[in-house]
Amino acid sequence: MNNSATTRRITKIAIEYNGNDKGTAERVYQNNLMSRDPALQFKEMKSVADRNKNVKNWALTGYISPEKSIGDKLTNEQLTEIALKALKKIGVTNDNQMVLDIHSSTKQKHIHFIVNRVNTEGINTIKAHKVGENFGKAVREVCKELNLKTDIEVGIEKKQQMLNALNSCLKISKNFEELLEYMRKLGFRVTLSNNVKDGISGMRIVRFEDINHQTERQYKPGYTLSEITNKLKIKDIKLKLAENFEKARSFSPTSTSTSQFQNVESKKSPSALKQIENTIEEFMKPTYTAAPDDELLKKKKRKFR
Repeated sequence: MNNSATTRRITKIAIEYNGNDKGTAERVYQNNLMSRDPALQFKEMKSVADRNKNVKNWALTGYISPEKSIGDKLTNEQLTEIALKALKKIGVTNDNQMVLDIHSSTKQKHIHFIVNRVNTEGINTIKAHKVGENFGKAVREVCKELNLKTDIEVGIEKKQQMLNALNSCLKISKNFEELLEYMRKLGFRVTLSNNVKDGISGMRIVRFEDINHQTERQYKPGYTLSEITNKLKIKDIKLKLAENFEKARSFSPTSTSTSQFQNVESKKSPSALKQIENTIEEFMKPTYTAAPDDELLKKKKRKFR
């Protein structure tokens, strides 16, 4: 399950966003807060945070976003349970203020959270150091406890699917245009990157079903070629495409038409064109040469005229 957690200072806008999601957000849990109004909730949280002046970034914010195939099967209660268990593993207690909202406006259901790091007694219960990394580990632990695939396991499966598709398409593609089209037919979008020195220098692959246009600017979906495999480089792909192109050209039927022969070969170079012209002229010369006896016979005929 994709996830994120970070410490920061917040305003009431963060709580408003958390509980809105274009009007579709569902508040599934809140703790140690009397109000349901975002502005009042912010005031409640800020007054508790002020009890510990040493904590500047007093809020913990983040989300958990399950793989769509998993998220579609999870109830809101189950997703809430995963979030609460993961938060508990990084220091959140029953004395911390928090709000949890499930967002469903995008194709992937996910849960957002805002937690006050300072509990009601003024104690900071959540360490900021490597909080994102620690939260990710906590989410994976909870997934294993609940027999759910982790984000790492899902990523490995997707990368293998992409590599298998790429290898299959490379067997029949003669250029990058064909490669992208064959991959598209298999359900993958391939985006190429370029630089001045090498031309095409990299690629990113993503399953069409994983593309979320609402969040694509913030989070690049899919994986780069180097993330998918370290055994296949862009230079290897270029060589394979060139090899396929040469094979296709060598097996293509050749025309005996002189004009076609000229058109194809003239593209090679001016010298090659001249050589072809000379060959054609030589070929067009008559192959019959008059014998000496024939010349004598012609002279005799002229005398008798």
